[in-house]
Amino acid sequence: QASPFSTSGQQKQVMVEVHTGPIMETAAVVAKLAAAPRVQQQAAVPVIQVPEPDLSMELHEQLKRSFKELENSFSTAMREEDEEAPTMQTASAQAFAGSAVSEAIGMLKRFNPEATKETLSETVHGIIHSDALLGHLAKRSQVALRDYVPHDRAAWLAHDIESHAAAAKMQLGMWRANAVRTACLVRTRGVQVITDKGTYVIALSAGGGALLLGSTAGVVGVCGGMTSGALAGLLPALFTLGLSIPAGATVGGGVGGVLGTTAGTMTGFVGGGVAGGVAYRYRVEIKNGALFVRVKVRDAKAKAAKAVQQLQIKAANAGKTAKTQTNGTLKMISDKSSELACRAQAYTQAAATSAQTKASDLGASAKSLALNPAVQVTSAAAAGGAVATGVAGGAFGLVAGGAAGAAVGLVPAIFTFGLSIPVCAAIGSGTGACVGTAAGGTAGMVGGGAMGYGAYGAYSRRQEIKDSASEAWTRIGDVAESVKEMAKEKANISASFVKASLSSTGGTQ
Repeated sequence: QASPFSTSGQQKQVMVEVHTGPIMETAAVVAKLAAAPRVQQQAAVPVIQVPEPDLSMELHEQLKRSFKELENSFSTAMREEDEEAPTMQTASAQAFAGSAVSEAIGMLKRFNPEATKETLSETVHGIIHSDALLGHLAKRSQVALRDYVPHDRAAWLAHDIESHAAAAKMQLGMWRANAVRTACLVRTRGVQVITDKGTYVIALSAGGGALLLGSTAGVVGVCGGMTSGALAGLLPALFTLGLSIPAGATVGGGVGGVLGTTAGTMTGFVGGGVAGGVAYRYRVEIKNGALFVRVKVRDAKAKAAKAVQQLQIKAANAGKTAKTQTNGTLKMISDKSSELACRAQAYTQAAATSAQTKASDLGASAKSLALNPAVQVTSAAAAGGAVATGVAGGAFGLVAGGAAGAAVGLVPAIFTFGLSIPVCAAIGSGTGACVGTAAGGTAGMVGGGAMGYGAYGAYSRRQEIKDSASEAWTRIGDVAESVKEMAKEKANISASFVKASLSSTGGTQ
């Protein structure tokens, strides 16, 4: 009986030649290998060989080409995501299987619109389980197609292939909806966990604890490990020439650092996370407790402030009373003191004005004396004499001190192998140079100043200098006498005033 999907006799003969050769044997072997695990799992169900579909060459090529295009399209969609999850790969394979079965059904209907549902089901069943039609597809695509259209028709969701495909598509849609719902729930839960402040607190607490305890324990572990390693290296130190001590310290420090850092990090991570979680979980209670303590402290502070305020009021009243009593006495004493101070200030200001006037006169005299050419020449001559005589005295002191030091160094030269002579000569020359320079400079300054003054003003200025000196001494004597008389007069006046005040106060009392 001819298949409804075959063409003329020549095409049928070609199909028979194609499907009756080695392809049949290969398909049978592959079918047996594919069905072997299912036979072991379901030993009671006999294996039914699916016959190869009798298709024309045109339809055969169209199906193969259509399956390959669909596979390429779904494979491209799967490659668009990097490292796609296995669940998404399975969903893509199932979607490819559903599209391929629907495409095969539609193509068979277009080729033979009058085919019955049973004929259509058998043909699709044979196509899906034929290695000749699906051998060019990937293994995952073949498995997905054969899972979509099971080998045993009893496992179908309906009696015919169209109803089975519709039911499978509905089931796949429900599975997709469940998967999408699950993914949405997971994503929502993940977002809630990620955006939860408690998660941030726990993460920060765990990270901080791990960092703190990890670093601390690492340092302690390195120190302890180095100490233990060095102590352990003491035993074989005799045989290793002491090299076992630094080697043991290095190994012990490394092991101790790793162990200490690991233990501290884990402990800090767990402890910090737990502490942060507990603190965040009971943050309301902790806040309420802190608020309660704050209220209690505030109440105690208010009571203490009230008691202090009462004490301050009492002290203020007592102070006011004492102040009122002492204000009278203080006012009387203040009035008397103010009067005395005003008088003393007036007298002091007058004396200061007079002294300032006298000092201004003396300053003017000293300035005119400093501008005198005789004084300037005297100063220059004194400086020149100090320099010349100081240099000569320094040279003489250097030579004389060196000679004296060398003479002194002759005594211990026997015991010092002659080294005391140059040492004492150097010390003596330095001392002599210093003393000679100082003495010569002083003598030169005095002598040069005297010679300069005598050379410049021995005849022409001596009378003027004499008159200026006499006038200066006279003014100084006058100022001193004036200040002395004024101070004596003011002291007498102040003493008389104080006596009068004290006598009047005593009489009043």
